[in-house]
Amino acid sequence: MLRYPIAISLAVVAVAAAVVLGRRALGWNSELAVTSPLARVAPVLDDPRTPRLARRVVLVVIDGLRADEAHLPWLDELGARGARTVARAPYPTISRPNYVTILTGVPPRDSGVRANRVAAPVVVDTLMDRVRAAGLAVATASDFGALATLFLRNTASIADVTLRARGGRLAPPPPITWPFDEARRVDSLDALGPMLGELVAGDAAFVPVLVLDVDRAGHVSGVGAAYRAAAAAVDGMLRAALARVDLSRDAVIVTADHGHVAPGGHGGVEREVVRVPLVLAGAGIVPGATAVDAQLVDVAPTAAALLGVAAPGHAEGRTLIELLALEPAAAARRSAIDQARGRRVAAAVAAALADVVQPGPIGLGFAIAILVVALGAARVLGRREALAVSWRGGLAGVLAVPVLMLVTLAATRGQMSPSYVPSLARLQTLGALAIAATIALQVIVSWRAVQSAGDRIAAASGGALVGIALALGTTSTARAWFSPPHVDVPPPLWMVVVPALDLAAAACSAAAALVIALALALASPRTSIG
Repeated sequence: MLRYPIAISLAVVAVAAAVVLGRRALGWNSELAVTSPLARVAPVLDDPRTPRLARRVVLVVIDGLRADEAHLPWLDELGARGARTVARAPYPTISRPNYVTILTGVPPRDSGVRANRVAAPVVVDTLMDRVRAAGLAVATASDFGALATLFLRNTASIADVTLRARGGRLAPPPPITWPFDEARRVDSLDALGPMLGELVAGDAAFVPVLVLDVDRAGHVSGVGAAYRAAAAAVDGMLRAALARVDLSRDAVIVTADHGHVAPGGHGGVEREVVRVPLVLAGAGIVPGATAVDAQLVDVAPTAAALLGVAAPGHAEGRTLIELLALEPAAAARRSAIDQARGRRVAAAVAAALADVVQPGPIGLGFAIAILVVALGAARVLGRREALAVSWRGGLAGVLAVPVLMLVTLAATRGQMSPSYVPSLARLQTLGALAIAATIALQVIVSWRAVQSAGDRIAAASGGALVGIALALGTTSTARAWFSPPHVDVPPPLWMVVVPALDLAAAACSAAAALVIALALALASPRTSIG
């Protein structure tokens, strides 16, 4: 009889499906990355030739500091001397994509950097490029090494690039370069202060700085006492490190890449996540000025105007001219060039996206095809009784889908947003436990359905086919609408649902393989002879 060969083949297919689906779920963030639609578009480098307003611009990014938690002593003093507003961070509200946003004026959708797992360097024009093209120097510092590595050049991947660190100074191996004259990295906030003090006393005209402590605290314990203590410590460090900055000649800009929801996550579009502080003070800043609808994409063009250089050539933001001490004619030139560049960049993005063919909704058809095969296989494998049990076993065999979706709903506190997904270490532990428990539950329920059949192997095989078909159909239908190439970033709900469905289908497949293995192991000699 065909029971054994077919059952074994189904078990192998189920195991393979579990591995493929599991790996696909784990690689979801990497899958979001795309080649920027601006990669083949020449940057728009029209120079408005406005006067240089500041000798130096120090741009501080306090990772994870949300706007309503940014009322800190030094930051408040800085805002009182200059201008203070709230800026909107683009979605997805994730760190590395928005480091790129701040330094290029290009949001994650168009930069191609949509997650923290970044394999390829940024290809769009940057503020560092414009500053260096004007003959000025750029220096950067951080207590985290990701900022500079995003902007490596002359390489197709940053995954295999090892940086050399000499006393905190970083340098990529030749012939790889980056748009920094000097890049430094330290391991603590205490060490960052003195290093930053050295940089602002040097010759660099543009000094972007990244401080990670607030974000770390937010992920560990949420927006509470530890988060606020970290913010206060960063505020104190900046007061001491920037004490030598002459605000009559230099300008300081402080902002953040995203905020945090109360439990300590980000990535979605919640108000507390997308609203970040934007404080500007010093040379070229009008004290007490207010900005209208400021966004993170506006930071790079505004910093460029302070230094009297062209904005990054792919920037989609505008110069916040209402905050700057520009003469009306100069402000008008900046604004006109911003608008013209925005139109050209938007047209280039639209043209690039129009050339991308999105796959159609094939998931449902895929599931129906497998179900037809399941019906035929069940008839070959056994009697009508086995066919009926196959359907009952198949429905039991898709149990992992609703169970894991309920687990996901509980884990995200009912929000189904990436902002409420637990931090990585906790997610891995909870996810592994949930998947193991779900597989065990599905095996128990499926085996009870199979056990009553006269031919357990036939019932287990038919049930596996039906269950896998339903699970694959569910996740394939969802992915048909949000599958590569991701010309746009999937909305927050689908950022959670798609990988969760992949994991559920993987659990279904693993459980199906186990049920078949159990049926084969417990088969009687008479059954095996057929």
